[in-house]
Amino acid sequence: MMRIVHFAIAFIVFSIVAIAVTDLLQEMIFFSVFVGLPAGTIAGVVTFIYLRVKNKGE
Repeated sequence: MMRIVHFAIAFIVFSIVAIAVTDLLQEMIFFSVFVGLPAGTIAGVVTFIYLRVKNKGE
């Protein structure tokens, strides 16, 4: 059950970071989505790993 919650939180973080980075770079870079998606993916994976490690300690 907690794995699903962790995955949902990581997906929300991915979405927020990807949209924010894409929006911020839209004026400077034509293909800003190619920067936003990897940034969101990295943020989501780091969040998921952090939550899993934190939960194992409990």
